[in-house]
Amino acid sequence: MLSAVVGTVGFAGSAAALDSGAAATYPQTPGSDTLGTFVYVARPNDTVAENGIDTVTLRTESGSFENVTDDDIFMVIRGGERIEIANRQSSIVDVAGINTSTSANGKELTIQLPRPVQPQFASDSPGTGAEVAFKVGNFTTPNQPGDYTVNATFTDPSGASDGPTATDSYPLSQPAISLSNQSVSQFDDSQSLNVSAAVPGSGYVGLFTTGPDGSPDQLVGSTNVSDNTTPQSYTVDVGNNISESQEVVAVAYTESEGRSQTLREEESFDPTQDDRLVVNGTLVNATAQVSTLDVDAQVAAGDEYDQGARLLFSQGEPSTSYQVSTVDNGSLGSSVTNFETAANGTAVIDTADLEQGQYAISRVDDGSIVGLDNDSTTGPGDDSFVITGQQLATTSDASTAATAGGSTAATSGESTAAGAAGGESTQAGGDGNASNGNESGGGSGAGGPGFGVVVAVVALLGAALIATRRR
Repeated sequence: MLSAVVGTVGFAGSAAALDSGAAATYPQTPGSDTLGTFVYVARPNDTVAENGIDTVTLRTESGSFENVTDDDIFMVIRGGERIEIANRQSSIVDVAGINTSTSANGKELTIQLPRPVQPQFASDSPGTGAEVAFKVGNFTTPNQPGDYTVNATFTDPSGASDGPTATDSYPLSQPAISLSNQSVSQFDDSQSLNVSAAVPGSGYVGLFTTGPDGSPDQLVGSTNVSDNTTPQSYTVDVGNNISESQEVVAVAYTESEGRSQTLREEESFDPTQDDRLVVNGTLVNATAQVSTLDVDAQVAAGDEYDQGARLLFSQGEPSTSYQVSTVDNGSLGSSVTNFETAANGTAVIDTADLEQGQYAISRVDDGSIVGLDNDSTTGPGDDSFVITGQQLATTSDASTAATAGGSTAATSGESTAAGAAGGESTQAGGDGNASNGNESGGGSGAGGPGFGVVVAVVALLGAALIATRRR
């Protein structure tokens, strides 16, 4: 099938040796191996209309046909009769067995047909001509953005020719991709990351973990990217694939299946089959640090934690005061400490000073017990957790305090916090070099009376809690 770029061609005046038609590449990026579409129009009084097309020579002034093989060519003549020509016979190929060769340092591509093929013209309007379109795989586009054409010369068996004639111009634009440093909760079953990308011609962005050498490793999420020359923002679902702080790399891809951009846009992403977008030898990608919460576990009913564990409390209401109390014989005992949740209803409980025993969490204002499981029963015994008598192994005696959204608190002696530094981004340039961009955020603070051993921190996913962590 032919792409919609072929369109309608109008004619006026006396006959000329071939007329120009539409042209396009997929992707529409400079210095890339692409699927080129080049269209020309033969008229009844052209040389090849009488004797047939024996060879075609395509010429690009700035691109290259060097990587094109026989199997990369699909040719179709559309007039009074549709004739499809390719190297291999198939259910849609009428003429099979073409041969290709390149010359002029890859600037010229000669297509030798297995026999002369005569364009057919509509009997009721022969003057409208017949479109002769070429799909050329592995056509390397010029290495700079801009508008370009491809010339064609059609030669009959006697050596007489029509052309050279140039196509209409086709555009090339720079792709771009950027990925800033971000945070996710390792306890969230529906994590997401934000990426900005432009893939002229459309394509995909895949998010990967990085290998030891920083190269893409395991796929954690992907998104379709619309045909656009300016970067657009996308939210990528990464499931629950981020379990610890790590680098993530975003890689631009283009679809590999289909004879037109329209058909390729109907396909779905397959990193094992689709093509990584490379511009002038540089992979279009961006790397950033994705941080998880600086905690050891999420507090849950019935679980046991070693003394010193940092526990994420996410069952609360925003900016609400809570207390941790002992549980004695199934009843709520004395309050050990109070804390207040941040604007997103979360806090981090530092158990360093909690003695061995059973504990429950309740609201300060009305004393109601907080459910720490998903059942319908709520009570001190059912929704309690246990601190063992064993000390959690730590990598440092330092503790962490963090602030965000206007809420700040810390245990005695805690004073450090670190925000997220920016990630690297790539916008492929005409010379193949990538440029980096940085974003930064986060803040630190400590203090606040009456908070005892509980640290109330904002666990908003926009702030990374990068600090010395107890393990």
